[in-house]
Amino acid sequence: MPRGGPDGGDGGRGGNIVLVAEAGMTTLWDYRQARHFRAEPGGRGGRRRSHGRNGADLVLRVPPGTVVRSEHGETVGELLAAGERMVVARGGRGGRGNVHFASPTHRAPRHYEKGDPGEERWIELELKTIADVGLIGAPNAGKSTLLAALTEAAPRIGPYPFTTTTPNLGVFVSGDDADAEPRTALLADVPGLIAGAHAGHGLGHAFLRHVERTRALLGVVNGTAEDPVAEWRSVAEELRLHDPELLQRPMRLVVTKLDLPEVQERFPAIRRELAADPPAIGVSAHDGTGLAELGRALGEALDEAQRSETQQTAGREEVHVFRFDPLAEGWQVRAEAGGFRVQGRRIEEAANRTDFENEESRERFERLLARLGIEAELRRIGVQAGMMVRIGQAELEWGEE
Repeated sequence: MPRGGPDGGDGGRGGNIVLVAEAGMTTLWDYRQARHFRAEPGGRGGRRRSHGRNGADLVLRVPPGTVVRSEHGETVGELLAAGERMVVARGGRGGRGNVHFASPTHRAPRHYEKGDPGEERWIELELKTIADVGLIGAPNAGKSTLLAALTEAAPRIGPYPFTTTTPNLGVFVSGDDADAEPRTALLADVPGLIAGAHAGHGLGHAFLRHVERTRALLGVVNGTAEDPVAEWRSVAEELRLHDPELLQRPMRLVVTKLDLPEVQERFPAIRRELAADPPAIGVSAHDGTGLAELGRALGEALDEAQRSETQQTAGREEVHVFRFDPLAEGWQVRAEAGGFRVQGRRIEEAANRTDFENEESRERFERLLARLGIEAELRRIGVQAGMMVRIGQAELEWGEE
């Protein structure tokens, strides 16, 4: 402002991109087509020291159980419970207006700071269904029919393999005592496993990852299979090859389709050959045979899981890991194609905030290079006129002077 000194206001902060776990969501289908998201930028600072408006955060909703990975495959974090939030890209800090750079000896500065750029990144979202009990078995073993009988879920059911292509969820309510609080458990019908599932055959990896988050397992054996025991052992082997610890979780076995006469006749021999402890339970989802016994068995399995989880966490000390970042305050210079790269949080932030078209701002940055010793180091390692020096997002040509 002529004869009035600097009056430029600060810029607003850019919005963050935030993932939020939302109860009721069960798939990541919304993100199969829409893949690019941008939060709102901050507003420009104005005259009379007016502050620019902050950009609004962009909230993306995902189902509980979502794993977030970087584009390099590193795990960034997990959203396990409804309401949990994770910032996956931060908005840039707003720039500072020239009013911040006035001093008793420099009352009309033209220098200002640009805002920091917001973070840009690719992330990968993977859903691992969270459930108390996972129903596992070969295709067409009767898992979906059993889930529908135990809960009020309405999965797609058909007399052919791979009717289920994504996990179906249902809430199972149990309790023999009418006066006691009923017990609820979330059941997941995991799509059928085939030989080679651990190696990705038949969408094996897509199916097996959902088993990892279950507390207990219910093995579903098809009573009408040509060799029910061999079929089940093939499924158990795929679990072992994927993760041996899965077979250490509390597990109950159930033989389905007991309403059919041929299955009733074969059931005693099947149970003996399975040699499960406790013994396998015979059920029929159509006439309700064995469902009450199965409900009690699932309750016992969850009790075992609770005791195991308590023992694992008892006495475990919390460990804090501190990582020192040598470039947080310092800097380093390294050669690269066509010139040099200067790295260090402070100097990179300063470069990103500098308007190199503004002579006063450019001179301030040059003084910072000299004060930090970066200019001397560049000269020592042989920087020549015309070489490129890259700092943050700035690409600068080294001059004779």
